[in-house]
Amino acid sequence: MNSCYIFVTTLNTTQVTLANYSHIIPIVLSLILGCLVFFKSKNLFSRLFLAFIVVFSLWLIGDLITWTATNYRLIYTVWSFLDYLEIVFYILGLYFATVFIRKSDISALLKIAFFALTVPALYMTVTKQSVLGFNQPMCEAFNNDFLGYYKLALESLILIVMAIYMLVPFLKKLTTKAKAADLIVLGSMFLFLATFGVTEYLASTTGYYEMNLYSLFLLPIFLIAIIYSVFELDIFNFKIIGTHYLVIGLMVLIAGQLFFISSETDRLLTILTIVITLGLSVILFRNLKKESDQRVRIEKLSGELQASKMRIEESNLKLEDANDKLKGLDKLKTEFLSLASHQLRSPLTAINGYTSMLLAGDFGAVNDKQKEMIDRVFESSRHLTTVVEDLLNVSKIEQGGMKYTMAPFDFEKAAKDLATDLSVTAEKKGLKLSFETDGKAPYTVNGDMEKLRQVMLNLIDNSIKYTKEGSIKVKLAKDDKKKKITWSVSDTGMGIPPEIKETLFQKFARGEGAKMNTTGSGLGLYLARIIAEAHKGRVWADSEGAGKGSTFSLELDAA
Repeated sequence: MNSCYIFVTTLNTTQVTLANYSHIIPIVLSLILGCLVFFKSKNLFSRLFLAFIVVFSLWLIGDLITWTATNYRLIYTVWSFLDYLEIVFYILGLYFATVFIRKSDISALLKIAFFALTVPALYMTVTKQSVLGFNQPMCEAFNNDFLGYYKLALESLILIVMAIYMLVPFLKKLTTKAKAADLIVLGSMFLFLATFGVTEYLASTTGYYEMNLYSLFLLPIFLIAIIYSVFELDIFNFKIIGTHYLVIGLMVLIAGQLFFISSETDRLLTILTIVITLGLSVILFRNLKKESDQRVRIEKLSGELQASKMRIEESNLKLEDANDKLKGLDKLKTEFLSLASHQLRSPLTAINGYTSMLLAGDFGAVNDKQKEMIDRVFESSRHLTTVVEDLLNVSKIEQGGMKYTMAPFDFEKAAKDLATDLSVTAEKKGLKLSFETDGKAPYTVNGDMEKLRQVMLNLIDNSIKYTKEGSIKVKLAKDDKKKKITWSVSDTGMGIPPEIKETLFQKFARGEGAKMNTTGSGLGLYLARIIAEAHKGRVWADSEGAGKGSTFSLELDAA
């Protein structure tokens, strides 16, 4: 005679319904959540969480069989595995909590220790010592007392360790969002396991086994905490999919009402509600998919933007490094030019002095052929001296050593004297050089006369060099309203093409003039600009184009 059949059929409808409801719904919800977490975030957390859910679901299935099955052999077989499964999911809960706190996997030695804790229960289960017999009239098995005490001690130890994990954030006064997630997850797991263990212990000692059924209603609380952590605090790095789970969970809970409903009308209304919810869920899921796809695109673009930003930052670092190296090389170059120019200045001075004395006949008369050769040496030496002086000035500017002696002086006299001196050079080339003013004297400026004289010298010298025939006009004008004095030199030379006008006053920029005169350094106009700016003035060039002459102007404040 099958006493379990008689025992189960004598249970009232509420007890059977309660057993089904407290087991089946948590099994479905837990497995859906565990699989969802695992497939959407395949990391160590998700694997441990799924393992915990699967083992606990197996325990729920086994416990449901012991409550509702009518075959005592099946009940006896399933009952023998329950203690082992319970120990395993407690160990998995501890493993999950440890990894969750450390944010990394545990050592191999600790894994062996965790497994070793399950070995006694596994051995007793495999060797059929986990239950010692079966009470057929009561339809229940006799548990092994040693295994029961071992399980109680182990579960108590695990709960103590988890309690310590929970207290650590408070002791360290950590209140970050990440620690809040730790506390919510560990706290809910601790509450569930503690209530589960206590009620099971009380049920076994008092014989009131229905107490176990009520403890299982705490599982949804644990699942809600996990859901909050997964989807709100994003501990598994995904959020939108949470809505899918919540909708499916709602449908499962609605379907769970079928366990309690006895009226056919209520049953039909519940099924209709499930169908309508399913239809609305399809619409919701489609909209969520669009949002999810858009989020993926945004995250992809954000990733690409971040990658581009990193590449730009890396390029900037390389450019900064290259710029530092170039600055170092530029400094070395400047120092070399300064040293070389100083070393060249002394012999050039001697060459200029001796050649001028030879041309003057201080060492005796020289014939026309010799005079021509000496004159060429003198001109070449003079040009080289000008280049050396330009290099020295550039070196001084770049090293911050260019000094200016500012004082008021008569700009008209300085300009007129320079024009008179250079008119001889112009006449040698067949050019006429003239000087004029607009008659608004005095033309007094405040500045370094020698430096400004050098600017005018460079500009007039350029006009002579780059003009084959025609004339050169030097003019001085004054604007009383603006309180500006403008000095200019105009020629009928080769002119300036528009495309090179912008770079004309840069260092070593010579434009088309390099083809006509190869002795220049490309520094004269650069120095003119720097000296003019040091006097709070400006220098510029005007030309109608190639072959149409040019005008270079220097503007200064009137003193």
